[in-house]
Amino acid sequence: MAAGLATDQWKCTLDDYVASASSLCRLMAHHGFATVGAVPVDPDGELLDGSHRVACALALGIEAVPMTHETRKVWAPAWGLQLFIDNGMDEAGLSRLKADWEALKDV
Repeated sequence: MAAGLATDQWKCTLDDYVASASSLCRLMAHHGFATVGAVPVDPDGELLDGSHRVACALALGIEAVPMTHETRKVWAPAWGLQLFIDNGMDEAGLSRLKADWEALKDV
């Protein structure tokens, strides 16, 4: 698994991503959505960054997600279950993905 942004260079495995998301979710559960962490969206409302922040907010039932509207267009496909299926994730991986998502709800 290739790391994404320069700030994500330490995320090299699925476990790294899960650990990062779990930590973020715990922080958000205790402190809410940091207003300085606004999620940038493109003119069509697509996420440019912040997918983990939005996922944690959804898992925790946080409805108010601060956004900034950018003029640049999204560079990546939508991150939904279908993306993982289309890219060949096997049943074990899909089960793990679903279990990790459910576990984040209980942070």
